Amino acid sequence: METLKRTPGPNARPGRTGRVVVYQAFAHTGPESPVEGTKPIYLYLRLSKYHKDKADAIERQRIDLVRMLTAEGSWTVMGEYIDNDSASSSAIKTRKGWRQLNADIESGKVQAVAFWKLDRTNRIASKCIEWIATCQRGNVILRSHQDSPDELNTATAGAKLVTGIKALLAEVETDSMSERQLASKRHLAEAGFHHGGMRPFGWISGPRVTDEYGRTGVRLVPHPVEHQALKVAVEMVLAGKSLSQIGRHWKKEFGITTASGAFVYEASVYRSLVSPRMIGYRMRRVPEHQRGVKIDLLDYIARDANGNPVISQEPVCDRAIWLRVRRLLEQARTANVRRPWGSHEWLLTGIIFCQCGGRLYGHQKRRVRLSGEEYTEYVYRCMTNRHRGSGNCPGSCTVNANKAEAYVLGWFFSQITDEALAKARARRRLARADNEVESLLAELDEATAEKIALVSKQGTGEYKGAMVTVLLGLVEDAQRRIDVLQRRVDSLETDDLLIVDGQDVLQTWEQRGIKEKRSYLRRMIRQINALPGRKQIETRIQIIAIE
Repeated sequence: METLKRTPGPNARPGRTGRVVVYQAFAHTGPESPVEGTKPIYLYLRLSKYHKDKADAIERQRIDLVRMLTAEGSWTVMGEYIDNDSASSSAIKTRKGWRQLNADIESGKVQAVAFWKLDRTNRIASKCIEWIATCQRGNVILRSHQDSPDELNTATAGAKLVTGIKALLAEVETDSMSERQLASKRHLAEAGFHHGGMRPFGWISGPRVTDEYGRTGVRLVPHPVEHQALKVAVEMVLAGKSLSQIGRHWKKEFGITTASGAFVYEASVYRSLVSPRMIGYRMRRVPEHQRGVKIDLLDYIARDANGNPVISQEPVCDRAIWLRVRRLLEQARTANVRRPWGSHEWLLTGIIFCQCGGRLYGHQKRRVRLSGEEYTEYVYRCMTNRHRGSGNCPGSCTVNANKAEAYVLGWFFSQITDEALAKARARRRLARADNEVESLLAELDEATAEKIALVSKQGTGEYKGAMVTVLLGLVEDAQRRIDVLQRRVDSLETDDLLIVDGQDVLQTWEQRGIKEKRSYLRRMIRQINALPGRKQIETRIQIIAIE
């Protein structure tokens, strides 16, 4: 097998910056047992990047604590728990050292803890006081370089008061800093300025400018290579190309790779194309990803004082095209029947219909020859009787997939000429209108949501007995509307990249993806009607061409 070399391209994406020093949650640094006449104690060290602690903060805390404990002469430092994170109020999930420390306190392993200052443990007053109370109940001794031991280890009202005030002041400091930074970022977002973070793919930081209100900042400007790559990616998605094909094309034509020289990951391409940045919007306060929770990124864009979206950088495409690209990518990501069982492409899905008006769906059957050999037969079959009840389709049409696809491709190759492709391209340019596309997309989304709602009602008390047939009929009607709207949207899509010339199509047909092949067929074929029976395939298939 040929091994692909991973050589970073001239426009390789930078790798994510990591921490200069990566610490373990716990490190055993002392002897196996405490020095005679001393008690074991453990250090808790934390660097808060949020509060601009220097990179050597952990080392400085360690030096101060070791000097203090050595001077007291009654302790042996056994180990240390370390966190290299952001502020405690927003980094609970990443504080591995803190979680490990509390687990060891609960198990009884740790009976004494030393830290530089109380706010190193927690900056939320209620949590801080609760933690101190837990340590006191477990007879865990707390030592601090900056705080009095009596305040931390005494259960008197005065000690609790002093400790509570200090914890509250730390929390207020964090909240005040957070409010100032949020206000600053809100103004930056409203003005369309970039406020740091990893550079978004497709843009780079431009010169510092001042807006009409006197706010100064940096706006994003198109990257000389990546912005054009996004435009090409939009055309490729509309043409039926896959995300992996886009990644390969980026490396070949633009030299865009990962930091290691590999093709840009499909997930990275997907995130770039579905981001509202594609139409010039600026993302604002996007919630943290939660497994199984889907959000609409358009709900998290920056808006001005009047509630209008802020256009902060040059868009890649207009809104209508981007909505279609997003929907195509979402369909490809969530469809469960793109290639059933990974065995057959099902080229005619979506354009072949039964005489009853229902769609034919791909289906595979296991057959046994007279010799006893097993083989798989692929067919398109009408599912109307199953969806809507027996008798709705009198013919129950089934056609062999390989024969039907071969017949349709034979017709298609005989019709695909440069003149025919030019006419198809002209029709789409003439028919396309952004407002019409948006209207159709809205209707399509509404019909899809209706179908999902109906399907979710299966098996509920609302639809039982004879009402099940009614529900299936409603689902089928919604699917019919979806099919009609989908064909209308397909007829208005812009795909000049796809239509080159007839000879090119014939020569490169086998190298094209299934979505692209179906897209070609829809440019020449309005619908394929299939008749039931056992006659020759050419007498059972009727192809209705687009005039």
